Amino acid sequence: MGIQEALSEATARLSSHSLAGIIPAHQNVVFLEHNSSVGHALQVLAKRHILSAPLVILPGLEDMEGADADGAAAPPQLIGWVTVESILRAFLQQMEEKHGKLPRNMLLLMTQLEKEGPAFAEKLLITVAGSEDRGLMFQVNSDVPLLDAIRESFVPTGKPAAHRLAVFDASGAITAVVSQLDVIRYLRERLELLGGLADATVAELGWAAPGSRPLVAVEASLPALLAYERMARAGVSGAPVVADSEAAVGSGGGNGSGAMIANLSMSDLRNIQTQHLGILALPVGEFLALLHNTSYLGYSQRTSAQATHPFFASGPPTALPPGGPRVSAPGSPPLGAPPARRGSAAGGSAPMDTGAGAGEEGEEEAESGIRMLTCTGASTLREVLSIMSDNRVHRVYVAAAGQPAGSPLVVPVGVITPTDILRLLAGTKGPAPKH
Repeated sequence: MGIQEALSEATARLSSHSLAGIIPAHQNVVFLEHNSSVGHALQVLAKRHILSAPLVILPGLEDMEGADADGAAAPPQLIGWVTVESILRAFLQQMEEKHGKLPRNMLLLMTQLEKEGPAFAEKLLITVAGSEDRGLMFQVNSDVPLLDAIRESFVPTGKPAAHRLAVFDASGAITAVVSQLDVIRYLRERLELLGGLADATVAELGWAAPGSRPLVAVEASLPALLAYERMARAGVSGAPVVADSEAAVGSGGGNGSGAMIANLSMSDLRNIQTQHLGILALPVGEFLALLHNTSYLGYSQRTSAQATHPFFASGPPTALPPGGPRVSAPGSPPLGAPPARRGSAAGGSAPMDTGAGAGEEGEEEAESGIRMLTCTGASTLREVLSIMSDNRVHRVYVAAAGQPAGSPLVVPVGVITPTDILRLLAGTKGPAPKH
C-alpha cells in the first residue's frame, strides 16, 4: 500500500472519531487572570508543574447581574494563553529594549538579569501577551470530529500551529485543555486508526532527508538566555546542544552538523521564577549540568559556583514519574547500557545518565552515558509515536544515516515534532518561512 493510500484511509477513520475521546474525564483547568503579575503566573505554573495556562478575563459586576435563574455567573472569557515561552520572549524583548544586544560575558549578563528581574515580575500578564498569542485562542466543542480539530484548529493551513486547544461547554465555560501531545498519545494507543500508515518509515514520510528542515543548534558555551533567544527567533522550542567547534556562532546560529551532546528545551524552564532569571547567564553546558546533576564538556555540578542555587535544588523538571519509560526507536543509536540514576525527558529534554555522583569515575560515566531520544530513517511512525508518548517529549531527533552502532553521540540531520505528525494527517502546510 502506498503512502497516499494509507494516509487517505487513516484520515477517513479519524473523521469518524470525535475530540471527546481524547478529553480526560476529570481535568482541573488552571486559569490565569489578565491582571495577574508575571511573577504570580510563574509561581502558579511551577506549583502545578505545567508550562501554560489559559489567560482569561473574569466576569465583572455587570455580568454577574445577568446570571441565569440558577444563579450561575458568566464563565471566564478566554483571551489567549500564557506560557513559560511567551513570558521568556517578553523578558527578552524588555532586555533588548533597555540594553540593546545582550552580552556574552556571563557576569555582566547575570548582573543585568538580576537587576531587571524584580521589575519584570510586576508586569501584568495582559501587557506580556502579544497579538500573536491572542490570535492563538482556540475554543472548540468536544463533539467536533478529531480530523476537523486537527485541520482547523491544531494545524490550519498557512497559519502557525496551536499547541493546545480550550474545550468549552454549552455555557461557554472552559472544561478542558487538549494538547498536541494528547492527540499523539491517543493515536499511539489506537494504532488501528492509522492502519498501514503506522508502518511507514521516517524516510518514506520525508523526515530523514538532510537539510529538509535546517536544525537550529546552540553551542555549549553560549549563555542560556542567548540560546533561548536564538530558539525564539527561529520559532522552535528546543535545540540540540553541540560542542563549540561544531556550531556556527553568529546571527545564523548553529548549523546542526555536529554531534549532539544534549538537548535544550523550553521545558527545562518548567520551574523558573523571576528571582531565578540570573542563572540564565550561565553557559548552556553548565546550566544543563546543574539541572541534570551531571557533566558536559568540563562543566560539572560539583565545581560550579551556582550548584546551590534554588532553581537547581529540586532537580530536573521532569514530566515523567520516577522510573518512567525512556526509549528510542529500534535501530537508532543506543540509549546507553547502564540505567539512568536520575534523568529527565520533560517536553523534549533528552534523558541522560547522570553518573555515580562522586569521583572521576562518576563523571566519566555521565559523559559517556548521555542518552538521546532518537530515531533513524528506517524507524516507523508507530515507533516515533511511542517515543513521544512514552517519554512525553515534543522533539525526536533523526540520526544521520550510517551512524555506527554503539556511537555514544548522535549526529542529527532532522527533528520530528507532534506538529509534523498532525500536519501529515491533516494534509496542511505551515506558514511561509520568514525572510
